[in-house]
Amino acid sequence: MSHSQFSGRKRAWRSTSTCSDNHRDHVIPALPPSLRPDSVEIVAAAILEPSSRIAPIFIGESGYSDILDATGGLIDRHFHVPATAEQALAAEDLEYLKAKGCFTLPAESKQLLEAYFLFVHPTFPVVDGSLFLQGYAVSGLEGINLLLLWSMFSVSASYIPTLPRKACKEAYANRAKLLFDLSQENDKIVLVQSALLLSFWFADTEDVKQSWYWTGVAFSIAQTLGLHHEVRSANAQVTVQQRSLWRNIWHCCMIRDVWLAFSMGRPLRIEASDCYYSVSEETDCQFTKLTLHDKKLYSLKEAAGFVSMWQSLITTSNVLRDIMTNKTLSPWQAEFFEGRINVQDTSSSTFLLTHVNRHLKLHQYAAIIALARASGLEEVSGKAADSTTAIMQAFLYDNTTVYAAPVTVPLVIPAMVTYLTTTNSKRPEARKLGNDKLNLYIRFFTAMEDNYPAASILKRVLAAAQDAITGKRRVRRDEEKV
Repeated sequence: MSHSQFSGRKRAWRSTSTCSDNHRDHVIPALPPSLRPDSVEIVAAAILEPSSRIAPIFIGESGYSDILDATGGLIDRHFHVPATAEQALAAEDLEYLKAKGCFTLPAESKQLLEAYFLFVHPTFPVVDGSLFLQGYAVSGLEGINLLLLWSMFSVSASYIPTLPRKACKEAYANRAKLLFDLSQENDKIVLVQSALLLSFWFADTEDVKQSWYWTGVAFSIAQTLGLHHEVRSANAQVTVQQRSLWRNIWHCCMIRDVWLAFSMGRPLRIEASDCYYSVSEETDCQFTKLTLHDKKLYSLKEAAGFVSMWQSLITTSNVLRDIMTNKTLSPWQAEFFEGRINVQDTSSSTFLLTHVNRHLKLHQYAAIIALARASGLEEVSGKAADSTTAIMQAFLYDNTTVYAAPVTVPLVIPAMVTYLTTTNSKRPEARKLGNDKLNLYIRFFTAMEDNYPAASILKRVLAAAQDAITGKRRVRRDEEKV
């Protein structure tokens, strides 16, 4: 593949991801010079060698933006201006990417794409499904940005049991990482989307570039684009569809931030007070009329259910953020937060609705356990742990662990810890109950470890923790005899 072919591949994604021939989903042509507001001209002056390429710029609330504030009349802080031209990729980098297989798509590409939209997109709508699929219908895989495509495949391979999933995901993620580092991709929206998707790949604890790294990259680029800051005016340079995409990407950032921080015991990296966003509107995420390979992806009932559950996931994640920020909760706060989580006993009439519903409820029960710990409500924690276990048993019963999402492993840890604590009880019946529950978790991790390395790691950690508790209990028993 020559540089011109590679650059054309990136441009193809730009031109096919459109509502019309002249509007991208996240790049809008500049206004004619005679129609530009003064503020756009001032921002455009920062570009030393502007080209025909148009890129979004966010100027922030202070610093350089004070220059614009001084001119008066500044309403919005998002602009699209002529950017510098693409730089040619060095010949040796191009050859290296080719040798690493970055330009050779797998034979299962169509299957991988379908798996993405069936199992990933409904729970993590980081791409504009409508525009993506429109572009794919016109130009096929040749019209898709390679970095984004490999990143999508690195997640969707989880849902194709006929593949050697761990090996495939590692290969796909490695190719995406190489393109991220070497391809000089200048579409920042694609960079954010790809980094968020790469954050779902976890190989081992020694890998520096794992979930925490890639989410940090995504958050940083998203904030430079001002995705955390809602477009405040009817800015003609930012379409309604583009605003919806930006909101969804930012919600994806917020969700990954809080759940990674919670599961890893690390600090939140996004300050909610720095985000200027209203509650997600239904129009932000549309699942209706999505077609792939001449087939409708979702029924109307499924599409409506996905929208509702996506909004519930956003709310649940925001509640967990509040819990983590407050550390301890009063009884009335706990009741208020539990009401906001609002777990509903809904019957899922289709396989896809069941898949997304389980995904949502695992988040909700994990948040309730966090809430219970912060407020000292042991009974609430126990009930949420039992509900988590029921979902896990359902996966085992209907043999659908293959469709469990990458985040399933960390999401069951709060419930698992609840039972691990009971195995240290002085009451034999409590210890037995705790160990019986934990044996179910070992079965669950065993069923998932050929797909997710984290399941194998957690299985070993759980066994070691059980041994440690058993050893301490034996020592206590010996001491009591003495």
